[in-house]
Amino acid sequence: MISGPSDIKAIRKERVLQLTWPEGQVTRYGFKRLRGECRCAGCIDERTGIRTLDVRTIPEDIEIRALELVGNYAIKITWSDGHDTGLYAWDHLRRIAINSDAH
Repeated sequence: MISGPSDIKAIRKERVLQLTWPEGQVTRYGFKRLRGECRCAGCIDERTGIRTLDVRTIPEDIEIRALELVGNYAIKITWSDGHDTGLYAWDHLRRIAINSDAH
């Protein structure tokens, strides 16, 4: 299991979520991109794994309304568009940071 970040900040003026990992690495995720990475059953078909959320419909000015730790493995984000069912696991956040610039 991947350890969670040592610090989590929603930087609203920049529209980014910043995570500082225990080894000191800092990753930043643009709000809109992060909203598009939701893996809940409302955003991805559970049987096929195909994304059902049209990321083009995510507002440019999407904001994080609330962050909540879920155990030792994820955060739950409540978005300004009302979406709040997705969990963002640490391993998924690490993977999307490694595979892109995370913005």
